[in-house]
Amino acid sequence: MYTKLRILSLSMVSFLSGCAGLTGSTSFSAMSSAYREVLEQYGNDNILLNVVRSAKSMPVSFLDMPSVVGSGNVTNGSSLGLSFLAKSPESIPGFFSPTLGSGSTGGASLSVSNSFNFTQASLDNSSFMVSFLTNMRPDVIANLTNSQSASKTVLYTLAIESLEWQDTSGTVTHKFVNDPYSPDFQKFQVALYTLVRGGLDVEQTVSSMPISAPMDANEVNKNLMAIAAATAQPGVMLIPAQLPDGASGFQIVKMAPSARLCIKEDVADELLPVKLNAASYCKTILEKVAPGGVMKKARANDDRPTGALIIKLRSVRNVFDFLGAVVNLQNQPVPKYVKVVGDAYLDAKAYKEDEILAKGTPLLLVAKGPMKSAPLATVKYQGEDYSIPKDSASYSNQVLVLVSQMLTLTKVPGAIPLSPAVLIR
Repeated sequence: MYTKLRILSLSMVSFLSGCAGLTGSTSFSAMSSAYREVLEQYGNDNILLNVVRSAKSMPVSFLDMPSVVGSGNVTNGSSLGLSFLAKSPESIPGFFSPTLGSGSTGGASLSVSNSFNFTQASLDNSSFMVSFLTNMRPDVIANLTNSQSASKTVLYTLAIESLEWQDTSGTVTHKFVNDPYSPDFQKFQVALYTLVRGGLDVEQTVSSMPISAPMDANEVNKNLMAIAAATAQPGVMLIPAQLPDGASGFQIVKMAPSARLCIKEDVADELLPVKLNAASYCKTILEKVAPGGVMKKARANDDRPTGALIIKLRSVRNVFDFLGAVVNLQNQPVPKYVKVVGDAYLDAKAYKEDEILAKGTPLLLVAKGPMKSAPLATVKYQGEDYSIPKDSASYSNQVLVLVSQMLTLTKVPGAIPLSPAVLIR
């Protein structure tokens, strides 16, 4: 009898151990993987929701998850029951001898549980909104160009508000606005593609800003302690300078990095309304041209006026307005799709406007109504379903990636409050 009970106990322990080993839902790997999937879907849906809000000219609002705490538990138990009937209760040997009806019972139980506690913070605060409503800087575009998953034409279509050409007096002679509602939207696209074809890029430069007046050697010796303290700051240095009388001296300056949009290659295309002046080109190409010379590819008989290229960038808020217009146009009774030409077509030697514009791919597709298959993102707003199809022939994936990165760069320190506005448990 003792042997039977011992075997039964070992069997239940083995059973419970096996069940616990097969239960992987409480492991760190499984729970973190589930969290990553939920967070990715959460971010995509949040972007789509605000695009739809912009399409309906409604206020946008963003939430973030600053912290997530997960817990998992596996509880097992076992029970053992014994039913013992003595064969001969009147005698000691018989009392300890079992008879028919004696037996043992056992049971095992296993329970698995996991839970997530997360905080949901609202970004409707001044720290986030100031950055959200401020036009993007060229250095932000430089960061976004490092995204290998997006074409430059897609990035610039999202980020550029308008293209302007100014004459030598500063008067705007031509202006193309990146507005899908504008009848001149196609002209903007042609001008943008021409610039991209010419190597539109971000050039990193360093400029010096004087902090002190030029000093001679005696003044430097008298102020060594102050100069040492100043030059200990990042980017501050003492460099040679010319004194007012023409003698050699020194000056304290601060080196400040900056960025600007420029053209890397010589563009002389009849599709541009004006010839680009030297300031529109990057430093690398200007170094190849003699002072006062002309660009290599410029035509001798080109009588177009020379103008300065002014590129105005959008704010992230205006990016959502632009995408809202894209969604609004494609959900009209007569759908109109905003299409973008990929970088590969712009590299072709033969550049024909009608041919390249015909090869455009929809920038963003948002379907209205229930989806038959699993979408990239889906939301319900004002009683209607909106979703981004997963297997669509569009740049929807690239748009989600770029907009997500723009929002991340917008979250300056202090944008996410320490005390969340909403706590969900």
